[in-house]
Amino acid sequence: MRLTDVIGSKIKVDTMSCEGESDVLDHANAVVKKGSATLTSPTTHTPAATPSHRPQAAMSVDSHSLEYRMNHKKRGLALIIVYENYDGKVSMKRESAQNDVESTVKAFKYLEFETEVHWDLKGDALKLVLKKVAAKDHNQHDALAVIFMSHGELNEKNNREFIWVYDGKVETSVLWENFTAEKCPTLAGKPKLFFIQACRGDKTDKGIQLKKPRGVGVTTDYFDPRKNEDYVIPIHADMLMMWASYPGMYAFKSNNFGMKGSVFIHFLCQVLLEDSHHDDLATLLLRVTREVAIKYESCIPDNRILDSNKQIPYTLSTLMRKVYFFERN
Repeated sequence: MRLTDVIGSKIKVDTMSCEGESDVLDHANAVVKKGSATLTSPTTHTPAATPSHRPQAAMSVDSHSLEYRMNHKKRGLALIIVYENYDGKVSMKRESAQNDVESTVKAFKYLEFETEVHWDLKGDALKLVLKKVAAKDHNQHDALAVIFMSHGELNEKNNREFIWVYDGKVETSVLWENFTAEKCPTLAGKPKLFFIQACRGDKTDKGIQLKKPRGVGVTTDYFDPRKNEDYVIPIHADMLMMWASYPGMYAFKSNNFGMKGSVFIHFLCQVLLEDSHHDDLATLLLRVTREVAIKYESCIPDNRILDSNKQIPYTLSTLMRKVYFFERN
């Protein structure tokens, strides 16, 4: 189905080029008839891209490759954005910031990323930094990593998430909205990784005791590689976002159990340093999730609500292939 004509707030759908029956718009305001369709919307629409003027980007890997290409001239940039202080809010100071940065720089340098650290940016400055990074030429880079460390919160009325910056707060989506394929074409088809150390609300998780844990078998499907032909990907493909905690939940820091900062950052960096030479990213992040969930329990005896709580990272991914940072032996 191609959306070709726009008249006011109505979009006519040309299905003449489709074989068989036309696709159906999954939209509450769509009125679909076989061979034609009209979508009525309360907002003004711009013409959707047709193949003749669809944005284009260089292909970095064959369409059916099972792995991302990770042997460009450079690994890429690891953009580290950290907050320790906030304008006029002494109680919000993040004492763990320095240690978290040191651990993160060490881990991502180990992965051969070029690291760039920004401290205590105001909201406008943060957005400018992200736009400048998106505007760079990443043609010779394997990937991009953005690591954000601050406070966060959830607006339960509209379920929108925010992250704190020096002079207020911004929506979490500002971290990745500049890096979709059409806005940052030199990273199209390449992994873009976002790690977010911030609370996502004020709820707690006391956990549940499992008496007899059982293993679960996993099977995978396999596609034989095809010839190296042009192909189209969605603009939001090849992204991974990993938060320190589940939506609505606290993210903890600790000086116990050998930690000196944020629990999520501690295990993320530890796993990247220990296992990245032989495991793919998905396997690495599964271990991070498992380590945080099983090994950590908050120890705050003077606070009944915050004491003895569990934490589990939360991952969203549109990655289409495996990410290996190093060649396997």
